[in-house]
Amino acid sequence: MRLRPWLILSTASIVLTLASMTVAAAETPAPPAKAADQPAAKSEAAKSPAASPLDEIMKDPNRKVGFIRKTARHADGTDRPYYVWVPLTYTADKKWPVILFLHGAGESGTDGDKVLIQGLPKEITKRGGKFDFIVVMPQCISLGAAPKDEKAPDKPRHKGGWRDAEEQLALDAFKAALREYACDPDRAYLTGLSMGGYGTFMFMLNYPNMFAATAPICGGGVAARAGDIAHIPTWVWHGDSDKTVPPDNSRRMVAALAKAKAAEVRYTEVAGVGHNSWDNTYAGDQVFTWFLAHKVSDLGKAKPVNPVIDAPSWADAPK
Repeated sequence: MRLRPWLILSTASIVLTLASMTVAAAETPAPPAKAADQPAAKSEAAKSPAASPLDEIMKDPNRKVGFIRKTARHADGTDRPYYVWVPLTYTADKKWPVILFLHGAGESGTDGDKVLIQGLPKEITKRGGKFDFIVVMPQCISLGAAPKDEKAPDKPRHKGGWRDAEEQLALDAFKAALREYACDPDRAYLTGLSMGGYGTFMFMLNYPNMFAATAPICGGGVAARAGDIAHIPTWVWHGDSDKTVPPDNSRRMVAALAKAKAAEVRYTEVAGVGHNSWDNTYAGDQVFTWFLAHKVSDLGKAKPVNPVIDAPSWADAPK
């Protein structure tokens, strides 16, 4: 590091101290000042935030909490990796609520790790691990095929994705978590984004008594079968400027659920937001607090309530 002339002092100890400064600090020096007033440069370590408990825990290869990598046997005979989030304060002497999270097409593959980069896993990391749900995060290999038009609104946009063997893989991972951890099956919830939003509606159809409440994000479903899932409390999210999956896909499902006298349906359409409405969904605690107000044992018992719609640009939203 090249020292400025006005920083050179006579004592050897000060020179050595200056020489130990980080390269990052040397690359962004403070503007010149009078020699007597020149402040010492801050090191990069001093500028960066302190490591969170999650950062330290994830360095331990033998950790029992945090993001835990696991494998499940796929129908093709291969062992496919997936992750389970185990709360940092986890103990087996109490029951924990559990969430099945279905990622979007961009995180598809067989590496396992891409599931951590978007959506709920990203939010957990952002919170420094302060998240008291067990979360199961399987990985789907199949992107599926999206039709070029929307002339068949009652057909899911993704014909592949979370279906068939991929659906079974996710279900197997979820059931494994129920066995391996102190999960409360009465407080089991489902959410997914984009391709996983479609998957959420599909899982609701195929497993109508497994989840106490769901939050599909920027997806769509089979509106003609809304009556089959009307007993499941559902909070749908979408960006009103989404060009990848048009908000009409979610609107159709919400309208169909309202027409079917759903026990509880909410719809939040985020103004000025495109495809990524999941950051809005998972920020804060509103969705997770709402989840915890519902139990699997209460499915089918609640009287229908009027839909809660927050979508200013949806002119003919159900009341």
